[in-house]
Amino acid sequence: MQYRSLTRQTGPSVEPVTLAEAKAHLRVDTSDDDAYIGTLITAAREWCEQYLDRTLVHTQWVMRFDRFPVDSTSDIELPRPPVVSSGTATSVTVAYTLEDGTTATYSTNLFRVDRASTPGAVQTNYAQTWPPHRQDDNSVSVTWWAGYGPSGTSVPAAIRHAMLMLVGHWYEFRSSVLTGSISKEIEFGVKSLLDSQRWGSYR
Repeated sequence: MQYRSLTRQTGPSVEPVTLAEAKAHLRVDTSDDDAYIGTLITAAREWCEQYLDRTLVHTQWVMRFDRFPVDSTSDIELPRPPVVSSGTATSVTVAYTLEDGTTATYSTNLFRVDRASTPGAVQTNYAQTWPPHRQDDNSVSVTWWAGYGPSGTSVPAAIRHAMLMLVGHWYEFRSSVLTGSISKEIEFGVKSLLDSQRWGSYR
């Protein structure tokens, strides 16, 4: 089912690529551009996440719907995989609005989380149904954690190198428009690396 909104509740505490790694890739040995390079790292991570439709470093997401699935056997897919499967960031919360306008939290004993599938999914327990609720804008929300791990070292090497390529390209060429073969070669190289990590698409 289609969600109404998907927002970051808690962003990653670190980037997949460190400032030192980016500077080594750029062959920069001064600190004059540290802040600027830091913004490029963040932009590269966001670009790769958007292209892959994945989450790289532990991030908490909130997804909102107008109602639960009509069919109690239907899953609620969790975008931006992978769902965190171990450690301290594994909580999944399902909240909903009652008919009187108050908010309730669905007991974790009544649903299960498929963390092995891509994307992950929230499912009712066997013979269990979704609770009655008010069907209105953003009446249902699911909050969960996604990402390869809490640090950049958990992110696949191909993705981290694609980020470095983007940082290097943006650092060298600061114009919004580039012509010629350089831009095309960079784009091809980055997307080739990222395509090896893609898992497909979903709706």
